[in-house]
Amino acid sequence: MRNYPKFYYCFLTLLVLALIPNLAGKTFAQNPPAEWTLMFYMDSDNNLEAAQMQDLEEMMAVGSSENVNIIVLVDRSNQSSEEDGYTARAVGGLPNWTTAKLVRVEKGRLRELSDWGEVNMGDPNNLKKFLQTVPAQFPAKHYGLVFGDHGAGWIGIVSDESANGDSLDTNELPAVFKETSGLTGKLDLIGFDACMMANFEAAKSIAPFGKTMVGSEELEPGNGWNYTPLMASLVQNPQMDSVALGKRVVDTYRDFYLGANEGNRDKTVTLAVIDLEKIPALETAVSNLGIYNQSFMKSGGRATWLQTAQVRSRAEEYGVHNGEHEYLYDLLDYAENLKREKVDAQTLQAADAVIAAVKSAVLYKINGAAHPHSNGLSIYFPPDAKKANGDYRATPFSVNGKWLPFLADYMGVGSADNKPPQITQVNTTDNDIAKSDVVTVTSKVNADDIEEATFVLAQSHEEGEIIIGAIPTEPDENGVLKEEWDGSWFSIGDGKKEMICPITNFEEIEDGKDEFLAEVPAQIRYHGSNKWRDVTLYFYLDFKQEEVVGEFVYAFEFKNNRAREIDVEDGDSIRPVYLVVDKDGNSDFIASDDPEDILNVTKDDDITVGEMDVEAGKYLIGFTVTDFSGNTNDEFTEVTIE
Repeated sequence: MRNYPKFYYCFLTLLVLALIPNLAGKTFAQNPPAEWTLMFYMDSDNNLEAAQMQDLEEMMAVGSSENVNIIVLVDRSNQSSEEDGYTARAVGGLPNWTTAKLVRVEKGRLRELSDWGEVNMGDPNNLKKFLQTVPAQFPAKHYGLVFGDHGAGWIGIVSDESANGDSLDTNELPAVFKETSGLTGKLDLIGFDACMMANFEAAKSIAPFGKTMVGSEELEPGNGWNYTPLMASLVQNPQMDSVALGKRVVDTYRDFYLGANEGNRDKTVTLAVIDLEKIPALETAVSNLGIYNQSFMKSGGRATWLQTAQVRSRAEEYGVHNGEHEYLYDLLDYAENLKREKVDAQTLQAADAVIAAVKSAVLYKINGAAHPHSNGLSIYFPPDAKKANGDYRATPFSVNGKWLPFLADYMGVGSADNKPPQITQVNTTDNDIAKSDVVTVTSKVNADDIEEATFVLAQSHEEGEIIIGAIPTEPDENGVLKEEWDGSWFSIGDGKKEMICPITNFEEIEDGKDEFLAEVPAQIRYHGSNKWRDVTLYFYLDFKQEEVVGEFVYAFEFKNNRAREIDVEDGDSIRPVYLVVDKDGNSDFIASDDPEDILNVTKDDDITVGEMDVEAGKYLIGFTVTDFSGNTNDEFTEVTIE
């Protein structure tokens, strides 16, 4: 045997290593197996960039350890406007970047493994590359994959702005997982730090490839998951299994939003730990419910269709904003509502099976006071074909399940009904209202299918009217609509001034509890800025006392069908936005430039809500009614406030 110098063997080893193909470019060699490798697919190439950079810093407060690898693929934006949710600052010791970097999160810093250049995070090939690269370099006994970005339930996850908002849908995700499962086996945890991803159809699509899922039925506040205590728990106890880790995600999330500086955001949060291995049984139960609910709905003609429509309408709903709907309803609550109706024995049995299957699949959950009927998983249920998303037919559940035929029959009835509900002339006990007067306003609706009725206030002027807002009401058993009005309306204030505010959605949280979640369309101008941006303010209102008790919850910006919570801070300005309708029926939104109509925030999130008398003038008061097919009608009368 020939003896070569030691440096020759070193050279030969380096040469061989250099010839081995690398899936992600120049990266570090394989590390010893850890207990956990958490893989974060973080699309920050959108208006959540600043928030997700904070997430990285929360992770860096703990960092990886010998037993826990925290590996992130983070794609950043080339925009820099902090007002719009972006940032150009350095993070973790790395100068600002606009590409996608693969990094290992370490205590106090990010260690760059490779730079992938500009990538489309909505392209399944990049997710596949990520899931091939990380396990090969950071093997572990347990693998977790967490998506950080915008979410939209069954429609998809992530929204890459550099790729026109491209996302990963419920067909692309399972295709990727199928190709990469040989490296990871079943993923121990699949998490969604995103809005509305605790959705049955989304869970169905990933169920064969994971053990435990974590997601929220409702919109997530901008801060998302609470990473510092979460990572500390895992690093301190790396032997925890996926269920224990999922519960820590939920508990730390709850603890953060219950914090003293988080306002009232805990009232709206939802988060659940879901056993993906129980999803097949739930799929069977939901399909059976579709079969028997469809049969029941068709058995009695319009009467049984209306019963189903009423059940849907009463179920807990998510993602509502300014009259727009995602049509995601709590699955267990829908089944519970079916049981309250006089449905047939087979549908009742199918509803019981869904309830049992959801309770078995949802291992752990939290839900704030604004969502008392949240049970961990939503399902898609649009009212008619005009509002349905056609891509739903291609979801893995719709291809083989029986929910879609049920929806098709339900929507078919709704779509065929184009006749608006008939409402009679509005009457008041007095058309000239003096201060402290209370008038009774009445009308009658001749329809058996009213989904929503509202009492509406509008200010009348020569060119048309300004819609001030609407609050829910309900016809009695004879169809009579009746409200008392004392000349006051809801108001928002900054501690120094108060003004009438419009309300676009006013939802009772629970029947008979006199607690509501109200939406106020507004604009915010950040301190030091001249630009006004559209937002929706959410308020929690309690009517159990003699006076309305109200609390500001949070503000969301909705852009390109994606929701982003925005901070309301000291020095910001707020002004209400009103809907204006001219004599020809054309509508537009307006906001006043008068300083007296602008609120000036002097303390973070310090916006008050109450009631105040409207100013003297002419007003229209009346009712708007909408039936279960989406047809709307209204009737008003003019009154004068003295």
